[in-house]
Amino acid sequence: MKPKYDNTIWAQLSEKLPYQMTEVDRYARKRQWRAIDINGNGLVSLAELDKGMRDVIRIPLLFKTKPVMIRAFNAAKDKVKSKSKHGEDYVERGEYRYLLKYLRQYYEYWVAFD
Repeated sequence: MKPKYDNTIWAQLSEKLPYQMTEVDRYARKRQWRAIDINGNGLVSLAELDKGMRDVIRIPLLFKTKPVMIRAFNAAKDKVKSKSKHGEDYVERGEYRYLLKYLRQYYEYWVAFD
C-alpha cells in the first residue's frame, strides 16, 4: 500500500529531525540519542533505530517507509571512523546527525520517485 503524502510531513521532518548545526538542534539530538540508544552502549542498531523512529521521533509516515530508514542507516554508519570493533555495524553518536540528515534526504528522494 502506497503512503499518502501531505504537506504536514515536511514541517514534521524539519521539527523532529534536528540535523542542523545549531545549539538548539544539538541539544535535541542529545535528547533523542539518549532515548534511542536503549542499552546506553553508545551504538544504535537498526532495530533500535526502528523502535526509536516509532517511539521517539514519531513520524508515522516516515516509520512506514522502511527502505528510507535502512538506506539512511547504512549511509550514516560509515560516516565516521569507528572507535569500536563493532562500530562499523552500528551508528555511533558522532554519526547520528548524519543519520537524521539522511532520513530527510532519502525520504525526499522516496517522494520524488514514487
